Parts: sequence; structure tokens; C-alpha cells
Amino acid sequence: MEFSGQNSDSANITITSIHDSDHGNDSSDSTNPVIENTILAINFKSSRIGWSYFSCMDGKLYVVEDIPVNAALVEKYHSGWSIIENLLFQVKPTLVLIPARIEQGIEDVLRFNVHHGFRVDIRPSNEFAYGSAVNRIVALHKQQSKPTNNIVSPDEDISVISSSILLDLSSRINMEKEVSIGCAGCVLSYTQKLIALEDGLINQNDAHLQITNIETFRMSDIMFVNSDTLCSLQIFEDESHPNFQTQGMNQGHKEGLSLFGILNSTVTPFGHQLLKTWFLRPTLSVAEINCRLDAVTLFARQDNAHIVDSLRASLKKIKNIPKILVNLSAGKSTYSDYKAIMNFSFQCVKIKQALSEIPSTGNIRVINGILSTFESGGLTSVCARVGNTVDFEMSPIENRVVIKPTIDQSLDEMKRQYDGMSELLANVARSMSERLEVLVGIINVIYFPQLGYLAVVEFGLDDNEPIYSNVEWEFQFRTDTHGYYKTAEVKDLDNDFGDIYGMICDREVELEHELQIDLLRHDELLIASCTWTAELDCILSFSEAARTYNYKRPVVSTEKNLIKIHKGRHPLYELLVPSFVENDTFISGSNSDIDMTADDTNEDEPEDIPSTVILTGANFSGKSVYLKQVALIVYMTHIGSFVPAEFAKIGLTDKILTRVMTRETVSREQSAFMVDLTQVCLAMQLHTERSLIIVDEFGKGTEATDGAGLFAGLIEYLSCGTKRPKVLASTHYHELFENDILQPSKFIDLMHMQVLVDDDVADTEGRITYLYRLLPGRSTSSFGIFCAALNGISEDIIQRAEELSDLLAKGEDLVTLCAKVTEREIKAIEHAETVARRFLREEFAGITLGSKKLQNIRLVLKRILYGR
Repeated sequence: MEFSGQNSDSANITITSIHDSDHGNDSSDSTNPVIENTILAINFKSSRIGWSYFSCMDGKLYVVEDIPVNAALVEKYHSGWSIIENLLFQVKPTLVLIPARIEQGIEDVLRFNVHHGFRVDIRPSNEFAYGSAVNRIVALHKQQSKPTNNIVSPDEDISVISSSILLDLSSRINMEKEVSIGCAGCVLSYTQKLIALEDGLINQNDAHLQITNIETFRMSDIMFVNSDTLCSLQIFEDESHPNFQTQGMNQGHKEGLSLFGILNSTVTPFGHQLLKTWFLRPTLSVAEINCRLDAVTLFARQDNAHIVDSLRASLKKIKNIPKILVNLSAGKSTYSDYKAIMNFSFQCVKIKQALSEIPSTGNIRVINGILSTFESGGLTSVCARVGNTVDFEMSPIENRVVIKPTIDQSLDEMKRQYDGMSELLANVARSMSERLEVLVGIINVIYFPQLGYLAVVEFGLDDNEPIYSNVEWEFQFRTDTHGYYKTAEVKDLDNDFGDIYGMICDREVELEHELQIDLLRHDELLIASCTWTAELDCILSFSEAARTYNYKRPVVSTEKNLIKIHKGRHPLYELLVPSFVENDTFISGSNSDIDMTADDTNEDEPEDIPSTVILTGANFSGKSVYLKQVALIVYMTHIGSFVPAEFAKIGLTDKILTRVMTRETVSREQSAFMVDLTQVCLAMQLHTERSLIIVDEFGKGTEATDGAGLFAGLIEYLSCGTKRPKVLASTHYHELFENDILQPSKFIDLMHMQVLVDDDVADTEGRITYLYRLLPGRSTSSFGIFCAALNGISEDIIQRAEELSDLLAKGEDLVTLCAKVTEREIKAIEHAETVARRFLREEFAGITLGSKKLQNIRLVLKRILYGR
């Protein structure tokens, strides 16, 4: 991560970072680093965090409503910035703008998240001012309302803002959120300064930096999942490429075994990106979840399998249209781009026809959206316009955009002249040979683009001079064997025909520009079509996973704050084992903020459902797998996917908070236990009654008594009060239950993973059988010695561990019992005692040893022997 200061060079450094690629005539699949940029502005003011970001991919400026932060926690514990870490993980910016005066904690968070690969630019604080930000937003609104694309100055004095403009803006963004509006103004100022500073390199109408729309991004509309949760649940998993050279080419990672990896079968680039957005931002809208589930239900039906195959075949032929449209608006399109647009329009028509064959679609949003969007003749006209204009057979040969015949009469005439040029030039050369009385073939006439027509003669063999020359000929240039001249005949050709190839190219460029203008008139239609095809691609991906892995549709409940799962499975772990043991889950958070007057089901559900389930059991018995599978089923429900369970009823869950995996890093000065405490502290600060908290063996990183006390205190805190979240926890602190510190209650339930122990078997490894079945009650032992034997620990160590374990079970004093002395050590001690006693009896006559030292030695020996 690089920090830029407020000097005059900072903007230039940033420009170099953003515009470091020549787009040239690459194919439509080439990566365009400019449009993949995301500029994010963050500010903290009056105990509120505000932020806004601009995505060059879709040209939208997103404004987030101000988020309050507990200033006391920030000041006392230097925490509270977890929302920024979550934001960086979700938005994945390439550039972060912060004011010069900002909390040190925010800068520390940015440095700690250097692995996200963004740069930081420190901007003057006045760029975040609310008043100037409103002026810039209004100026942008006026600019978009004008028929021309003239740039409106961000510093334009807008003293009077009409109520209609404010009303229109307020319908899209909350103009009262001063901190976030100030961040939006900073982003606007930054992008417009880039355009001004790079005048000549960046067209002022360059779509790379043009903000086309402003939208509100509400954090309250998405489930909170931070990077720790995504990593613990293995939502994403980067896997290094086995080829080391490939790793250095920004292609060093691919998706490994992860939830995203098994659910992602998208075939379009924008579908892949949309699916990743769904994973990073699980929705809290029940209507949105049900829209996706309805569509997955339809496409997962076996009778629609042939239609799904047809849809996927069409989607596979679609290129990255948003990138192509950016190149088109920037005037940097190639014939491959036009071919991709034509093919996209054609495939969209085929998709509409395939969806029309579904007998009963119901109220499926994605189908209705596609049918209504694709129904207009715009896509057909786009396909016909491109197909009738661009010659895709000649364009690759000429390595440029070639226009088809019959499009322009003057162009056709010039091409006919150019095509008959060889015969014309041969006749002119023959005429010159006859006039000059030389053999035909010695003089030739050729055409050079931009140089025109030239007479070519061969050099002589003796004097290295042309075999024929005339003072009327004008020398142009020569090679080793030929000379090139301008004659009266070729000058006449220049006057009559001119640079015909250049004129052809110029005319084709004009016609191509007209084609670009016509296509950009349909840019909204093309973008809307991309949006619907991206959603269709994601839905088909979910339906493919549902059929392949036998997933079932979950039920989303807003009236009951519970998690009820029947025969749930872990979506990843079940792929790695020959058979998977299914388990149930039934927990419920408190209902203080839930409308219980409406009952969405007639199921016989008990009133006293625990909000906290504590899981015990042997090591290696599947406790962690069970905890994660419940969280994954809840997570999959909120992204609109079917889930690995026979039945799942999921109450709306606003957050999934985990203390599962200890993610250590050298960038933070924290121990492993400190990292665990940070995760637990975050859960304490952010949880509500609708949250799901997963705690896997918290407290094991410190001394046993302290760890047990922390775990017990955490459970008691979460299971008491009126706002109880849904908690699943596992522990090996059996002394908490044996000493009645934690006991089953109305809100706490004890469960364990079943194992069978056969005491008659002599072999330690064979005594225990893991059943992986969840049962009520608690386990009395963790069976750690058996697990160690199963994993290859030496038999001597196992036997010694069993001896010590038996002594502890009997309440023996291990310090006394382990203080055993060998016979050899006893003899050595007796010999030392004999020597010491003889030393004390001696008078040491004649020895010059100092009397004081001698007295000290005698004193020490007496204390050892006699205790005095």
C-alpha cells in the first residue's frame, strides 16, 4: 500500500496508476485495468463514518448513509473500525481517498489491510466539505440533464438550487447525511481533476471516468459478514497455481475448494462478477431472497433441463459487453468488439425465445425482466445494424474494421477502382515501355499508400545506375536493385485517383463512427440486457448446484427468529467423505423486536427454544464441521441459494459473527489469543437478537482456568437479557459443567457428538468409534488420547499420557507422584552427604582459605544437612 501526500505531484502519481495501459486494438477479451478501478473516499466526523465509492465498471457513484461509531470504544480500546475492514473487503477499492485530518485508527486499519491491494491518497480536508459536495452533485445532475456532454465545473457557484433538483436528488440519495455526501463530493472532485490534468491523454467524454448515475448503498440491506467469517466458513479459497511462472503474471490464484467454487458455474464475465457480489453482500430483503429462490425452483425442475442447456449454450457465447461499451464510447473499438456486440444481441434474442417455451413461468422476476427488455426491436436492430455494416471476413485480413459493400456508394466506387488498380497500372507501365522503346517488364508502375503512384526501374549491372533515366523523372528513393521515380504518367494517376487507399480508410472510419453513434444510442438497452443476463447466469448456476448436490429450498421467516434445520449437511465436507451423517438444528434468538402476532406456519413448535447450544464431545468427532454447516446453511439462504438439508426454516439473520479461526499476521502486533479476543469483542459490539454467533473452543489460547472463565462469562452474557442472539458454541472445558458453573436452562441447551468406546479392546486406536451424530446432553471426556493415537503419536507417549490422565481422574497430586528419584541418583546424593559431613569435621589446619569464606561454606552445608 502506498500513501500519497498533498503535494503537487500526488495527482500525477495517481493518474499514472489509473491510466497505465494502452488499450490499442486488443481483442474484446483483453483486460482493461482502467474500468476495473474503484475509487473509495472515507471520512470520520462527529462520531460517524461516511464513505462513497465510484465504480468505473458501471459508471455509478454509490453513497452510503452515515454509520454511527461508539466513540468511547474507539478512544478506550482503539476498536470500532471493523466496519471499515468489512467495507474494504466488500468494495475492493483500487484507490482510497482520506482527508488530511482523520483519526489515526483509520490509517492503521488501512495499513493493516494492505493485502487488499489498494493505494491511499491523502486529500485536502476542504474536498470533503458538505457545501461544496452538494454543489458538485447538483452540477453533475445538471450536466446529465443537458443534451450535450460538456463538463460542468465542480467549483461552479450554485447559489440557488431549485427545489425540483433537490427533490430529484433526495429520491435517490439522502442529502442529509453530511459525512457521506462530503465523501461523494471528494470522489467527484478527484475524478474531474483527473480529466482536467490529463487533457490530451484522456478525452473529456471518456467513459472511464464519467459518472453516469448516483445511487444509495445501504449497509442495513445486507447481512454483515466480515473477512474472518468468510475465511472461517471457507466461502472463498484462493489456490495458488502449480506453475510458479504463472503466479507472477497476475494469474497465480484460482478458486479452490470453497462454497463459491462449488456454487459458481457461471459462464459470462459479468455473471461471475454479479455472483461474487451476491456472495460478498448477502441480502436481508425477504422479497429479493424469494425472487431468487422462485427462479432457482423453476430452473431446477427436471422438465426444464433442455431449456437450461439451451440458455447456458447461449450464455457461453457472450463476451464482456460492459468493457466493450467502454471501448466503444472511447473510440477504441475493434472489429472483434463489433462482432461481440452483434453476437450478444443475437444470443439475447435466442434466450428470449428459449424462455418463451417455458409453459408456466409464474411471477419470476428474471424471466419477466428478460422478456420485457428483449421484447423491443432494439436488440434485433443492433444485430442487423452491425451485421449489415462490418465485413467480418475481410476485417481480420486487413486488421481493421472493413465496411461491407452496398453501404456507401462512394466507398463502393473507390473500392472498385482500387480492385482494378493492378490492371490499370499494368497498362500504364506497358504504355511507358512502348513510348520509351524498352522491353516490357523493365519499367513497372506500383501504388504506395500515402506516397501515391511510382515508376520502378531496375539498376544496371555495370555502373549501378538505372538502365534508363531522364531528366523529367523525379527520384524518390531506392533499394539495392530498384529505383523509384515520379513521372508525368504517374503524376496524372495521382491527380486522377489520388491516395485512394487512404480515402477508402478515411471513409470507412467515418462510417464506423456513424455505427458507433448508432450503437451508443442503444447503450441503456445493452446494459439492461447485460444486467438481466448476468442475473440469469447466477440463477442457472444456483439451479445447477441444487440438482448436482441435492439441495432443497429453504423457508425464510420474518415472524420467527429461529433456525430450524432437518438433516443438515456441510456443503464442502460432504464432497470429501464417502458418507456424511446428517444432523438437525433447532435454536431461536429472542423475539423482542419481532412481530409475533402473525404466525407464518402451523407447525407444532415449542415456545421454549434455546438461544444458545453448547456442543461438547471428543476431538475429531465433527463439532467444528457441525458449527460451520449451520452457519453455511444460513448464509446460503441469504444469497438466494438452495441449501444442503431436507428442510430448513431460517429466520432473517442480520449478521454472522464467528470465533472459529485464528488468523495471525505479522502486520498486526497481536498474539494468537489477542486475535481471538478481538473477534469475540467484535461479536459483543455488533450482535443483535437476529445475529448468529459461532464460537469454536474460545479460551484455549491462554491458561486453562482463565480460558474456562472467559468462555463461561461469554456464554452467560449472550444467553441472558432481552436481546439474545442465536449462539452455537463448542468447548472442552468439562469442569464448567462438573462444577455446575454452566447448566442447561431455558435458554441454554447442552449437546454432544456421539462416540462409542470399547474398554475391552487393548489397542488404544481401536477403542473409540466416531458416529458424528448430534445427541442431547454433554460428553464427559474429550478423548484426546484416543485421537492422538489415531493420528500416529508414539505409543510410549500415549501410555505415559494415560497414566497421568488416570492420576488426575483420581485427584492425585501429580507434583508429588512425579518426583521419582532413581537408584543412581540416591547413591550420588548419599555420597555427597558423606563428603559434606567429612568437610564439616575437618579443621583445615595450615590451609590459607580466608576465615570468612570458610565460615560461609560451613554455614551453607549446615543449612543443607540440618536445615539451619
